Amino acid sequence: MSILGIIGGLAVDQAGLRRLLDTTTRQVSTGQKAESFGGLAPEARRAIDLRGEVGRREAYAAAADRALGRADATQTVLGRLQAIASNLSTEALRARTLGPTGAEALAQTARAALAEAAALLNTRHGGEYLFGGSDVARPPVPEADGIADGAMATAIADAVATLDADNAATVLADTATVMNDAATTPFSAFLENEGATEAPRAVQAAEGERVAIGVFANRSQDGALETSWGRELLRNLAVLAALTPALAEEGGGWSPLLDGVTDSMGAVTAGLAAEQGQLGTAEQRLGALRDRHKDSMVVLRTQLGAVEEVDLAAASAELSQVKARLEASYEATGMVARLSLAALLR
Repeated sequence: MSILGIIGGLAVDQAGLRRLLDTTTRQVSTGQKAESFGGLAPEARRAIDLRGEVGRREAYAAAADRALGRADATQTVLGRLQAIASNLSTEALRARTLGPTGAEALAQTARAALAEAAALLNTRHGGEYLFGGSDVARPPVPEADGIADGAMATAIADAVATLDADNAATVLADTATVMNDAATTPFSAFLENEGATEAPRAVQAAEGERVAIGVFANRSQDGALETSWGRELLRNLAVLAALTPALAEEGGGWSPLLDGVTDSMGAVTAGLAAEQGQLGTAEQRLGALRDRHKDSMVVLRTQLGAVEEVDLAAASAELSQVKARLEASYEATGMVARLSLAALLR
């Protein structure tokens, strides 16, 4: 073989070694076998499928995390509302025996509780109202700030003012009518109309699996509107806020009225407990699904790493070998060139 042929062969080898050096240098730098799926043949399709599955699992896990945060905030509100119902029920029971001396204090406590309960029903999480159904941008209790002096409270106070020895049941029925009247209901028009039959908000937490986490301010979990815990809670608080010493002195209707409020508050407390239990079940399901997605992602990322990522130790060793081979090839080229020049100078 001629000197030029030898040098040409060495040049071809060097070009291949330089390409290999560039590839190996990049792999050591990035930890990836290739810059694009095309460089992963014949496992490019598997890498694409694995990445797609990882992305889906990440989206589901993130959705579950957000839903769990919303559910936790909802549980906190439900717990506080239950405490309000329980406390005021106890106070109403005590007021039966206190008579006029306890009426004013009970009314003041109930008025503050009414304002707090309305504000709690307008709680937002992540910028969205928790108890407004799909109408997440508008408050479910529009006039919460002034509810103690609003149309509902005023109408209920007017009904309570008619209390006498024989009409406690009628008074309570009249206050229930106030809550269901479009002109005096404290709840939003959306909740009372188109939102009255919509399904609770739910999150897509897996393929084909939706978990309901929505709670309505004016509806119980069984879909009841007229006797829902939210409606009854606000009604009873407004009734208690309307009490006066004069009504207590009237006598005959005082105890039946407070008995009716106490019984209704017991149903409110039970309704809130049921909401908490159902939501707790949803939280457990969401947590299990989220953990399953995260566990799957660990496996999927391991599989994806086997397809896309290099063994850094092996790649570093190969890089050293390629550098050594390329340097040796350059030395060989120089040696052949020097021999050829020496032959020409003889």
